[in-house]
Amino acid sequence: MPNGQSNKGKEGGGNTDTPTDLLRRTRISFLVTSGLVIVFAVSYGYLEYYYINDPVLGKTANLTIKGGTQHVTTLIIGGLYSYHIYPMMIIFILVGFGPFFDSISFNILGRHERSKAASLGIANVISAMLVEDFTWFFYRWWLPLDNDPKRGMLMQASDWTTKSMGSTPIIHTNLLGNFVIPYWYIIAIATAAIFYYYAFKRSK
Repeated sequence: MPNGQSNKGKEGGGNTDTPTDLLRRTRISFLVTSGLVIVFAVSYGYLEYYYINDPVLGKTANLTIKGGTQHVTTLIIGGLYSYHIYPMMIIFILVGFGPFFDSISFNILGRHERSKAASLGIANVISAMLVEDFTWFFYRWWLPLDNDPKRGMLMQASDWTTKSMGSTPIIHTNLLGNFVIPYWYIIAIATAAIFYYYAFKRSK
């Protein structure tokens, strides 16, 4: 009987994932990866604000190598210092591109799904950079260091995060005070949204 044959096939271990099951598992993996990279970004923002000898706060006396002949506070790209490149960006890339690396290593996904995994990785890294940067300022506003000259303030026009592209001011909010929104935040949100859309959209 058809029902008996169907049940026998399942009991005999012949049951395999359908395309719908695989898609569901892939989407869950994407969501978990996105959540993890945001957690890393918030954590790194905490580490950077409270524990890294940030040259922005003027703590540069011991940030030298090779007998003091070279400084590690020299800007590398834009407003990025060495600790932004390593380990921050390395962590974001490894976590953000997790599904893509899995696909390359174990041939889990087809070409189309692999491109979606790569799109997810790009969106995750952009989002992580944005969240990490904002988290730094959030801690400065919420629970600032006593020696921070801008304690209690969110992003300001004089901060490094606005130097490359500028910012738009947000004047006198009751809770947050005066602050600015860097234009690169807006560009990053829009770009990440496009890549997230491609990564999560349903295949035809």
